[in-house]
Amino acid sequence: MSQSDLDSILVAVENPVRRKIFRRLSEEPGYQLQLSRELGLSQQLVAKHLDSMEDAGFVTSMLETSPRGPKRKEYLLRRSVSITIDFAPSLFRTRVFSFGASPGVAEDSESSALIARMNDALRSPDEAARIGPLGEIIADLDRKLREMEEERAVL
Repeated sequence: MSQSDLDSILVAVENPVRRKIFRRLSEEPGYQLQLSRELGLSQQLVAKHLDSMEDAGFVTSMLETSPRGPKRKEYLLRRSVSITIDFAPSLFRTRVFSFGASPGVAEDSESSALIARMNDALRSPDEAARIGPLGEIIADLDRKLREMEEERAVL
């Protein structure tokens, strides 16, 4: 990713309201009114930030049928990004990593197995039945990330 990509990401996450919205949307998609109530923010403020996040390409929306009343706009994260910034005397390094399929990058067997486990869990029609397997996947990912961060710190 380019320096301008990093800049746009940093602009998006520098605002505490947008960070709250990112955190909430990382859990599950949501509606403007729902986000407003859950985050304790005004609808206008949430709408303003959702619009700017959508314009920047971090959030997307789609119209969903509502059990009561007209269709409503559901917001969800569009991009998956990781940022690492290291600085110290004689050191300044930034890395931006976009998750998802990267063209030309082969998946290893561990990644393929993880993706298969995730797809199996997501196929379950019962939302409650998804929680256990997805929780295990998240725990495995957290463990792997912790190991990688420890190795990175040593290097």
